[in-house]
Amino acid sequence: MKDRANRRLGRILFISVVLGAGCLTAAAWWYFLRQSAALEATVGRELAAIAEVKAIQIANWRQERIGDGKALEAAQVLRLARRVVEGRASETERIALLDVLSRVTSVFQYGGAVVTDSSGATLLKVGNPHPDSVRFRNLAAQASAEGRVVLSDLYPENGSGSPWMSLTVPVPGGGAIILDIDPRTFLFPFVQSWPTASRTAETLLLRREGDQVLYLNELRHRPGTALRLRRTLSDRTLPGEPGFVEGRVSRRSDYRNVPVMGVAHEIPGSNWYLRAKIDVAEVEGPLRRLGWEMAFVVVLIAAANAAVAGFIWKGRQLKVQRIRENWFRQITNDTPPYLWTTSPTGENTFINRQCAAFLGTSRESLGSAWLDYVHPEDRERARETFHASLTTGGPYQDEFRVRRFDGAYRWTALHGLPQSAPGGKFAGYAGSLTDVTDRYEAEQSLRDANQALAAELRERTRNEHEIRALSARIINAEEEERKRLAREMHDDLSQQIAAISIASSSLKKKIPAGAPEAIAQTTLIQQRLAQLAEHVRRLSHELHPSVLQHSGLAAVLRNYCSGYAALTSHSITFRGEGACEEVPPAVALCAYRVAQAALQNSIKHSGVREVEVQLACSPESLCVTVSDRGAGMDPAAAGAAGGLGLVSIRERARLVNGSLEILSRPGEGTTLRLTIPLPPPSPPDDTQPAM
Repeated sequence: MKDRANRRLGRILFISVVLGAGCLTAAAWWYFLRQSAALEATVGRELAAIAEVKAIQIANWRQERIGDGKALEAAQVLRLARRVVEGRASETERIALLDVLSRVTSVFQYGGAVVTDSSGATLLKVGNPHPDSVRFRNLAAQASAEGRVVLSDLYPENGSGSPWMSLTVPVPGGGAIILDIDPRTFLFPFVQSWPTASRTAETLLLRREGDQVLYLNELRHRPGTALRLRRTLSDRTLPGEPGFVEGRVSRRSDYRNVPVMGVAHEIPGSNWYLRAKIDVAEVEGPLRRLGWEMAFVVVLIAAANAAVAGFIWKGRQLKVQRIRENWFRQITNDTPPYLWTTSPTGENTFINRQCAAFLGTSRESLGSAWLDYVHPEDRERARETFHASLTTGGPYQDEFRVRRFDGAYRWTALHGLPQSAPGGKFAGYAGSLTDVTDRYEAEQSLRDANQALAAELRERTRNEHEIRALSARIINAEEEERKRLAREMHDDLSQQIAAISIASSSLKKKIPAGAPEAIAQTTLIQQRLAQLAEHVRRLSHELHPSVLQHSGLAAVLRNYCSGYAALTSHSITFRGEGACEEVPPAVALCAYRVAQAALQNSIKHSGVREVEVQLACSPESLCVTVSDRGAGMDPAAAGAAGGLGLVSIRERARLVNGSLEILSRPGEGTTLRLTIPLPPPSPPDDTQPAM
C-alpha cells in the first residue's frame, strides 16, 4: 500500500512538473511575443518621428535658400546686376555688387556666386563657383521663364562628380545671379546624423527617376555613392507606389541586401523623399538575448520543480518549503527586470539582485529608506502617490527620478500589483522598476525641435505680414501717383493745349483770304490739337477716374467699356445690377482697377472680339465679372508664371478682403470674378431732428 501511494504520489508529482513546465513555457513564449511586438512598435514610432522631423527640417532648409534668393530679388541687388548684364555698370557699381554677393556667400555659406548673361557667360564671380557656361545658360533660362527664384535639384559636378545645388535669381534683361550650394556643409551631415546610438541606423535621401531610385547622399555603409547608386523599385513602400502610406513601417532588403525596418517620408516642396531605416538584426538583438534568458529561466524553473518534486518524494516538507523560498529568490534575482515587493504598510521587503545593483546597495530590502533614493524634488510627490495607492489597494503606477549606483539620477517607471493573503487581505505590492531615461530625453528632444519650428514659423509669419504691408503701401503709392499725374495732365497740360488752340484760332483769323494753304494748315493744326486734348483727357481719366466720386461705379464702368470698345473696335457688353451708389471709395476704386486690368487682358489674350462685363451690387457684397469665349488658359500655369497683371489684381482684392476666382480652360474661354464683402450701412443718427 505504501509503495502504491508512493507511485501515485510520484505520478502526480511528475504530471504536475510536466504541466507546470508546459504552462511556464507557454507563458514565457506569450511574454516573448508581446515584448517583440512592443519593441517593433517602439522602433516604428521612433523611425517615423525621425523621418518626419528630418523631412520637415530639410523642407525648411530649402525654403530658407529660396528665401535668400527672394531677399536678393527684393533688394537693390537686381538693379546693379541688371546694369552689369546690360554692360552699363560703372566700376563702383560692380564693386558694390561684388561686396553684396561676398557677404551673402560668407554669411549663408554658399560655395560661390556668379552673375551671368543669357548666354551663360560669367560677368562677375565671387569665391570659386564651378565654371559651366551651359549649366549657367540653362539655369538663367529656367529662372527667367518661370519669373521666380529657382532652387535646382542635386547634380554631379563636372569632373569630380561631387554633389552640388544651385540657387538662381533671375535678372531683368536676360541674365541671372547663380549661387552654388555645397550640400556637404549642412544637408548631408544633417541627413547622416542619428539622434540615438546605433550601429546600423541611417537616413537616406532619395529621388525617384522612372522605375528606379537614386541615392542622393553618402551612405553609411558604402562611401562614395552620392548621385551614383541606383536601384530598381521592387515594392510598394515608396511614395507614388500603390498602397504607399506615409509613416508606415516596412521590412525589406536595403542596398546591402540586408533585411531592414524603414519608414519613408516625402519632403514637401521637392521630388525628394527621406527613408529612415535600421537593421532588423540590431532591432531583434535584445529580443534574442531576452529569449535566451527566458529559456534559461524556464529550464532553471523546470529543474527547480524537479528538485522540489524530489524533496517532496522524500517526505521532507520543511526542507521543500525552504527550497521553494530559495527558488523564488533565485528566479527573481536571475530575472533581468528590477523587481521589488512591499509590506501592507508600504515598507520595502525585497529587491532582486539586479535592482540592488542598479541602486548600488548590497541589501535585499530597503524598509522605509527607499525614499532616500528618490530625487529631492520628486520625493514628496512620490510619497503621496504611493500612500494614496496603499489606501485604495488598487494597482500602483508612478514615474520619478531615482539615484543610480554612480550617483546619477535616472527617470524610472514603477508598476506594482496588489497581493492578497490567503484570507483575501491586502498583503502589499509586487512590482517592477524600469529605467525610462532614454524615452524622456527623446521626448525632450522632440519638444525642443517643436519649439524651434514654432519660433521659425512665427518669424516667417511676421515676414509675410511685412511683405503684405509693403505691397499695400506700393499699391496705395501707385494710386497716389496716378492721381497726381492725372491732376497734372488735367490742370496743366490740358490748359496749355486749350491756350494753344485759342492762339491758333486767333492766328487763323489774321491770315489773309488770299492764303488758302495757310488757312488749311491752321485748320489742320486746330484739329490735331482737339484730338490731342481728347487723348490727354482719356489718359487722365484712365490714370485716375475722379468721376467715381460723383457719377458712381456703374456709370464709370459703363463709360469706360463704351470708350474702350470704340478705341479697340471690340464688342464690349456691360450689364449692371443693383444700386452701387453707396459703395465705399476704396472698394469702388478696387473694382474699377480689377475690371480695367481684366478687360485689357481679355482683349489682349483671348483672341475674340466679344467681351462681357457684369457689375452686381447688393447690401452684403459687390461682384465684378469679366468673361469671354476666347482661347482660355490654365489658371495654375498662369499663377505659376507670375504675371504682374494677375499679381496686381490679387493684391488689390486682398487689400479690400475680396476673393478672386478665375474659371478657365484652354479653348473654353475665361471668366474672372471678384467678390468684395461690403460693410453694413451705418445706423441713422437719432440726434438729428426729424424732417
